[in-house]
Amino acid sequence: MTISSVRVRAAFAQLSPSVWRILAHSMLFGLAASIADLLFNFYLVSLGYANDTAGLLSTIARGAGLVLGVPAGLLIDRIGPRRALLSGLALFIAAWVGLLLARSLLALALAQFAVGTTYTLAVTALTPLMAGVTHPAQRAQVFGFNASASNIVGPLGSVIAGLLPNLVAWLIGGGPQDVAAYRLALASSVLLTALAVLPLLRPLPLLALDRPARAATDQPERALPFRRLLRFAGASVLLGIAGGCILPFQNLFLRAQFGLGDAVVGLVMAGATLGLGVGGLIGGTLSRRLGMRRAAAWLRLAAAPAMLLFLAPVLPLAVVGFFLRGLCVGASFPLNDALVMHATPPRQRGLAASFMSVMWSGGWALASLVSGWAQLRWGFAPPIVVAAAAYVCSALAIATLDIEEEKP
Repeated sequence: MTISSVRVRAAFAQLSPSVWRILAHSMLFGLAASIADLLFNFYLVSLGYANDTAGLLSTIARGAGLVLGVPAGLLIDRIGPRRALLSGLALFIAAWVGLLLARSLLALALAQFAVGTTYTLAVTALTPLMAGVTHPAQRAQVFGFNASASNIVGPLGSVIAGLLPNLVAWLIGGGPQDVAAYRLALASSVLLTALAVLPLLRPLPLLALDRPARAATDQPERALPFRRLLRFAGASVLLGIAGGCILPFQNLFLRAQFGLGDAVVGLVMAGATLGLGVGGLIGGTLSRRLGMRRAAAWLRLAAAPAMLLFLAPVLPLAVVGFFLRGLCVGASFPLNDALVMHATPPRQRGLAASFMSVMWSGGWALASLVSGWAQLRWGFAPPIVVAAAAYVCSALAIATLDIEEEKP
């Protein structure tokens, strides 16, 4: 047994019941998201839409987060992260029901805006909620565990998603690429999201040292200016650009470039999601040696060459790139989130998390819109190169943060 694995097991043993409940929520929500991520673009194709529509809808969802992210952060700080998370999840489920009932582009766009708004509220609230139930010394590890929990189930979700249309088609007597097959398959994602609400229904006690009225000596006490919170979020906009360039289209990329069927696409995306999950587990260990800031920066930088492997003309190299990109990003973003939460007063954490979400959503929205149009004219290569460059710039943004390095 390696030293790293011993440390991971010891860290798991020290988790509080509140953290375990958050991890259970993240696993169920991550499973739901992995099914939707694989099938939604195929569902749009079955409705008669193309890559530019997929890019437009992705932009609308992220644009919703861009427009309403800061009000969501203020709401979180006002009503508390747990209440905000539960409200976001309930509305997210309702929005997805509307999305699956929509047929026209206008109806799809309106429903997707609602999905983006409610998703932003839910995922933004989770960050300050985790910060409130963890000690500063374990925060980097717990943030990594949570990212891993939501992603480690991704391979299972991707495999299930690849098989669901065929199963549904067999049950209803249609074709696996029919609208009805994809719609019913996506309904399973909505059901899993409803199950993800259950672990959070009982209150989660906050740590006494993390209550605003009793800020600990190692926590910043004075409110930070908006410009500093925006600087904390600088790496997020670049991460959003990198993701928006290719991730909304990765299933279409695999089908177009290598002629893969739905089930095989599911397996490849499962490997990429597995990388995200493994990355969440190793990030905390690396931060013990390098500090959170330097570990996050180096891992983000390593995502760039992994991204360029997508350009390989042979499937095995591209698959390696999918896995390594996920590994590096999955390890880096929880460390960056934990670093920002540590440097932010508890009463501003909702706002800080919303700034990161808004900047990420803005980058993603712009990149996915431009990428969808660019693919129709020049193919996938230019968006992949831009994504790699954005990872490099994001790493520099983290490395130059004016935050004292903390080792968990």
